[in-house]
Amino acid sequence: MYVEDLYMREDFDPSSKEPINFVEDIFAYLSPFSAHRIEIWGEAFPTHEHAYQASRVKPGPERDEIKNAPSPKDAWRVGQKYKNDPNIVVADFNKDRVVEEIMRAKLTQHQDVKTILKASGDRELHKVYAPDTYWGMSKDGTKGENKMGKIWMKLREELKK
Repeated sequence: MYVEDLYMREDFDPSSKEPINFVEDIFAYLSPFSAHRIEIWGEAFPTHEHAYQASRVKPGPERDEIKNAPSPKDAWRVGQKYKNDPNIVVADFNKDRVVEEIMRAKLTQHQDVKTILKASGDRELHKVYAPDTYWGMSKDGTKGENKMGKIWMKLREELKK
């Protein structure tokens, strides 16, 4: 882990003496970082995050580096290194379509994920992560598109049919 990762959180104060809270609950299964192997596009990826980051780059050593990263956070980090290189990234990459495809694969391949998603009932699902206002949203819900939460709710509705 890199110390700078702590500063990605808007609420982290390195001078605070307050306890650090962390959450491990069943809804973490919906996270792209959860330990659910995904088989998609004729390949296997350790997590949703590995699949997403790898899908953004062309086949080659960079893609393999992402795919073989030791953790989802490392897959994200390696993906960030390549995401703006026009020689490596996939042209016309449609991140919404790809993420929905990955989430569908995760849902169909893992009964525990399906069970958790169904258990969420009709409640709104939020990815609370303010630094990423596209996939997530702020804690108070005033900023962010929450695209990931919306995709999970769409898939949950499909399960009801």
